[in-house]
Amino acid sequence: MLHFSLILFKAIPMKKQLNTLTLSGLMIGPILGSGIILLPPIVYDLVGNFSILVWCVILMLGFAFALVLGNLSIKFPGDEGVTNAVQAAFNTKLKYLTSYYLISAVLFGPVAVYLVGAHFIQPLLGLDVNILAFSMLVFTLFALLRPVHFLGTLSLIVTTIIGIILSLGSIAILLGHETTFSLNAPLDITLISRALLLAFWAIVGWEVVGNYSKEVNDPERTIPKAVKISAVVISVIYLLVVCAIQFASLEQTNAITALIYPLFGTSSAFVMGMLAMLLCLSTVLLFVGGVSRLISGLTSEHKGVLGLLNRRLENGAPVGATVFLCAINAIVLGLVYMKVFTTEDLVALADGFFIANATIALLAAYKLATSNTIRYTALVLAIVFGFMLMSAHWIVLGIIAVLAWKVLR
Repeated sequence: MLHFSLILFKAIPMKKQLNTLTLSGLMIGPILGSGIILLPPIVYDLVGNFSILVWCVILMLGFAFALVLGNLSIKFPGDEGVTNAVQAAFNTKLKYLTSYYLISAVLFGPVAVYLVGAHFIQPLLGLDVNILAFSMLVFTLFALLRPVHFLGTLSLIVTTIIGIILSLGSIAILLGHETTFSLNAPLDITLISRALLLAFWAIVGWEVVGNYSKEVNDPERTIPKAVKISAVVISVIYLLVVCAIQFASLEQTNAITALIYPLFGTSSAFVMGMLAMLLCLSTVLLFVGGVSRLISGLTSEHKGVLGLLNRRLENGAPVGATVFLCAINAIVLGLVYMKVFTTEDLVALADGFFIANATIALLAAYKLATSNTIRYTALVLAIVFGFMLMSAHWIVLGIIAVLAWKVLR
């Protein structure tokens, strides 16, 4: 398989391929991902009109998180991303623990995203959900073996189309419906906490941007600009979608499809199915691509079996690590088919690992910060993320604790 891929994707070596636009495209679409489709209706159904407050908190946290992680990516470039900062701030063991948390998240999370995309397009194609999810996995494998500029350009095109459609649909809903809003309902802290934990999925992704830093043109200028552009665009799209669902009281079962009905009428279900698939593919391309670079960096000095994980194509794509991650994802998909895991189980596992990874990265940012703004922003975020992690399922917390004991002892 590796030999075939080397022949099929042989190319002239290219470095520093991402500019501000393509890096923004690589971030916006994936971070919107399946979250923009699934989360706003679920959070609204859970906490009602308090939904807008939940999203304001999450998007502010996301903006701050993006700025802090972008700053770390500039100071500590490389395939291993912000884990290099963790090593500089603490020690090598903690660097590996942080890496293992992120890798563990990507063993499970992409499968949940494939299944979400497959469920949206299944009514359109009539094929089995698991077959569609596996087809998306195969596409991901071969797309990730293309040059990184291809991924950035693809994500930019997808992001532009989806951003325009969701924004125009939301504006049309807000202008065309009588909007209602009230905060008279009692405030349930338990439900609010649960909604915040669910909505955290919307800001997952910034922690892997650093894994692409070696392939960015003029990273000291490009990364901050791309991060700010991406954070603003993501926040605007989310707020438009959330406000349209909440103020127009759209039903959860078809809220997102109803959102684009003013634009596409009876074709809305087909269009939303295609958008969902593209968003989900954008998400896994960012995560699997970023973590494959992390694995390649971690195994750069290894020989034998582990050395295979460091194999790269001439275009720089980390073929060994990419094939490894996609193979594990295929196995996990098989376990879902056998009903060992549910999609909810995979999301819970991935979310816990992502939060654990992000919390350590933020503590490193606090220790290494050269400005008080970054330092105290990182500290506040680390505390908030720590509390969110404590809300995770006890099984997830147990796995996180066992990993920490094994690595740090």
